Amino acid sequence: MPLSIMKHSLLSTLLIVLLCFPEPASAQKAGLPYNRFTGEITQTKVVQTGQSKAKTCQALRSWIFKTYPNYREIMKVDDPGTGKIVYQDKEPIVSGKFKSFSYRVSIDVKDGLYSCTIDQVRTLGPGSTEFTSADMDFPTIGIFKKDLDDVERDISYTTNKRELAKLYKERRTLKSFLLDYHKSHQTMLAQFNMIQNGLRLAVNGIGPLAAK
Repeated sequence: MPLSIMKHSLLSTLLIVLLCFPEPASAQKAGLPYNRFTGEITQTKVVQTGQSKAKTCQALRSWIFKTYPNYREIMKVDDPGTGKIVYQDKEPIVSGKFKSFSYRVSIDVKDGLYSCTIDQVRTLGPGSTEFTSADMDFPTIGIFKKDLDDVERDISYTTNKRELAKLYKERRTLKSFLLDYHKSHQTMLAQFNMIQNGLRLAVNGIGPLAAK
């Protein structure tokens, strides 16, 4: 077993300790927003509409129905009376480590504004049948980056050809993992932004999927 993998337990403990120190409640890595304390991937947008709750709900629901052909399956809450709309869907990811990801969209509409939160992000790996939480991706990425630094350092000091071959292989594996995380997060961010922008434009009566 590579030395770097044996360090994961210790590094995980150190990360937990570091998270206990005061930090901003939210942060940004790879463009994907998450909560610094919980590691939860979450994106919240509050949009001023200048419209009644009923009119905003109509525009938002119209966009959802036109955007998602499977809206009957994904809708969890659809209550224009209270201004609550919740749906869950999934999208594919093209990478070696991930197959697809799922997410929840929660919309709370009031007179003059609405908020939209996207969270409960989960990923599905090749050959797996269950989605697992992606909330701890960022600490895991930190561990892989630290491992990669350690391998690079070991390569610079190692002269034995057999050991170098092992280190080069480990470096390729770590870089592949990091690239897969980067691809998955970019895919997630693009989807989340598509949703937020689509909803906002629909409420403003702009775009091909705006309510007529």
